[in-house]
Amino acid sequence: MTWNNNQYRIKIAGIKFNPFLAKHSIQFIIIAFLGTLLISCAPKPVINAEGPYWVDDDRKPIPEPEFDEPNLMWTSIDRSFFDQGLELFDMDRNVRKISGNMTQAKNVNSFDEVLNSSWFTNRHGLPQTRMTSEEIATGVNITGGPDTTGGWTVFRPKVGGITPGFWIEDAQDNQYIIKFDLKGFSELSTGATIISGRFLHACGYNVAQETIVYWRPDNLRIKEGATIKGDDGEKRPFTMDDLQEILDSIEKNPDGSIRSVASLLLGNVKGPYMLKGTRKDDPNDWCPHQHRRDLRGLYAIASLINHEDCKDHNSMDTYVGKDGEGYIKHFLMDFGSTLGAAGYGPKKPKSGYANYTDTRDMGVSILTLGLWKWPWEDGKPWTNPAVGYFESEIFHPNKFDPSYALPTFENMTARDGYWGAKIVMAFSDQDMAALVKTGQYTDPEAEAIILQVLKERRDKIGRYWFGKINPLDFPIVKQESGTIILDFDDLSVLHGLEKPGAVYQVTIKRSGETLYGPIEVIESQVSLTSEQWQTFSEGTGTSENSVRLTTLDFQIKTSRDNKKWSEAAVFKLVRDQSSGQPRIVAIEH
Repeated sequence: MTWNNNQYRIKIAGIKFNPFLAKHSIQFIIIAFLGTLLISCAPKPVINAEGPYWVDDDRKPIPEPEFDEPNLMWTSIDRSFFDQGLELFDMDRNVRKISGNMTQAKNVNSFDEVLNSSWFTNRHGLPQTRMTSEEIATGVNITGGPDTTGGWTVFRPKVGGITPGFWIEDAQDNQYIIKFDLKGFSELSTGATIISGRFLHACGYNVAQETIVYWRPDNLRIKEGATIKGDDGEKRPFTMDDLQEILDSIEKNPDGSIRSVASLLLGNVKGPYMLKGTRKDDPNDWCPHQHRRDLRGLYAIASLINHEDCKDHNSMDTYVGKDGEGYIKHFLMDFGSTLGAAGYGPKKPKSGYANYTDTRDMGVSILTLGLWKWPWEDGKPWTNPAVGYFESEIFHPNKFDPSYALPTFENMTARDGYWGAKIVMAFSDQDMAALVKTGQYTDPEAEAIILQVLKERRDKIGRYWFGKINPLDFPIVKQESGTIILDFDDLSVLHGLEKPGAVYQVTIKRSGETLYGPIEVIESQVSLTSEQWQTFSEGTGTSENSVRLTTLDFQIKTSRDNKKWSEAAVFKLVRDQSSGQPRIVAIEH
């Protein structure tokens, strides 16, 4: 039979319509939807018999790449309009989002943690690598800051951004970019920069060494041959008049000294990294950036310090080592617009709660004829010029919005948010106090306000993301008097977000078969006799030539205040072939 499309076409409202194709198109869409739903399930982690891998081997020698800096204006337009528009027509992503099966991060180990790499180093977030408050406050310390006993040579004015600054070389031949507070807002930007940089370093990110330094203008001289772009875009000599114009725009102390942030030169910079795709001239860059857990989970981390300016261009790639022997290292940078600070002074109430151009918010306003009122519209005015606009009352951990819609955050899953929240919650009150002290505020009230807001935002972040994922984590297994004990932390109870008294439902399975339970316990531990362990674990573990690993799955659900059971956190154990003892090899949430 020959099919004649034209024979069956009709018009509805002036649009050509083919009933046969429409019928089968609907069938195709349903099949595609179900197929996508099936393949969208998160892949199981690769389990190693010895436990999780902790190092990503992404520091192999590569040829030195060229400097590359994408167009900032185009990237901003792309993030604000095209990225969001294309998401509407991304069937695979939309199905995943509706079904709750967004593509999971790809750079995690079998414990669902991020591996150490050229992007990230596990520091304060894990119990085994936790830092002291003093170490958090010290941060990156390579030179201790610029030498103020000798003169400084200004060799380049700061370009890019809206805050003034310039590059200097001190008497020790170390180079720094010097950044300032704007007039009328002493300590606002410099304090925020130091606190946020040390916080992000403790979280695990690569950041530059930054220190607060006090100096006097008469220590400056201009390097011969230094240039600046004139109003016509052409380069001309950088003069003392140009330098004085910068100095006239910044805050000075009553004694004439100047408080600044000195940021140590990163080294052989190669331009910022993009928050989508990979760097084509870096063979080590294997994971698409929008699927990196360390960049997705940054959402929860950045929301604490209101780092709404965490766009593509506030990052930097550097080449570490000699040409052909080095690798690319990835940095976060420029924290002057965190906490209550912005480049123009105190933040506006909208900052951190809506994109600069928020097409989705615009759609809501249009549909409600402008009657919808956003919480930030009732934001209270700031009261302290050293703090700016930094609050916790209207803050919601899932309503944080950076300046632009970022692919990393748009692809974030609950597991990514939970990972970031675990790191945020690792900062105790004492840690927070040590962080705020590094801002060197002269007004005790400013220090007290920032500390209080940070603690309140921290606890909101923990409550929200721990409510999305059953927060049982960091298991350890031990033996006591012939009893096998699996201990785990209930992070909500550990951090004081929930009262003790939760009930835990334990089921032990092997290859889908229930061996034990479900039973209910009130302690955050599971105990088995050595005989039970021997019986249950028989057949688990692996030999040297095994292709597949059989695990004993401890599935634990949580109920608080007699409410419904949560999803299970699963701790996977194997039996060591030589000792017969249990070993934890994977965690699933």
